[in-house]
Amino acid sequence: MAGRDGEHGIRAVHRVARALVVLLVGAASVAVSAGPAAADGAGGAITDDSGIDYGVVVGDRGGGNSNSGGRGGRTGPSCTYRLLGGPEGFPVYDTDGSLIETEPGGAWYEKTCDGVFMGAVYLRGAQNVVDPAEVAAGVLRRMTVPVPKVTLSPWGDQVVNLPSWLWIENWEPLSGTASVGGVTIRVIARPASARWTFGDGTTLSCGPGVPWSPDTDATRACIHTWTRSSASQPAERYLLRVSVTWSASYSVTGGAGGGALPSITRTSTQPVRVAEIQALNDRIGG
Repeated sequence: MAGRDGEHGIRAVHRVARALVVLLVGAASVAVSAGPAAADGAGGAITDDSGIDYGVVVGDRGGGNSNSGGRGGRTGPSCTYRLLGGPEGFPVYDTDGSLIETEPGGAWYEKTCDGVFMGAVYLRGAQNVVDPAEVAAGVLRRMTVPVPKVTLSPWGDQVVNLPSWLWIENWEPLSGTASVGGVTIRVIARPASARWTFGDGTTLSCGPGVPWSPDTDATRACIHTWTRSSASQPAERYLLRVSVTWSASYSVTGGAGGGALPSITRTSTQPVRVAEIQALNDRIGG
């Protein structure tokens, strides 16, 4: 029996070694985003800060409808992990020959994102034990929540006392998933509210707005009217600022859990020139 156990351990070590070789060979073409890594930047096995490494590979399509005419939800990371096994505490070395430090009680896993093998990662914690809230927080941290992309009508320079229509083009939900130990966690983030600061002392809570057209319902629009030109401002421009707050939640398949996650705020700024049109009258008297 001891001989069989030893043989099993050797085979598991070989599986980890092969996984590391694949990761090292593909490191030049596959980008991996993680927390503190035991390996150097040239490649190697990655030890994640929260026990789960999601990389930068996109996953499933986001759900929901876009309020601004977008094409639907954007994508987030989706990865799975398969236990490699092997004796606890067996040494694994990096490309430079240095020992990769790992914390006791974890295990090596093969990481696959959207069908693409990413290599071996060391996950802390007992095998096949998942904290859905921790995994969901990790997925959310690695989702690319964008800064708001703002468009104005009329295009280009704005005009004093002429209403300006403003809208956010990338107002659409995002989603990302991770599967570990037979449990799948799906995270959805949605833009919930927007606050505009126009640089002239006024603010507005409105979002996402809609593009202007002659038959558009103005009650759905975000509209602002500058009453003074921007000639006296730095660089003769008002600084338009918009902050979008995203709400986030997660659901669990194959286990218990689910609920709200901390909100996220993204802000963008852009200079806006507001011109004043002068009217001339060449007639005097009646």
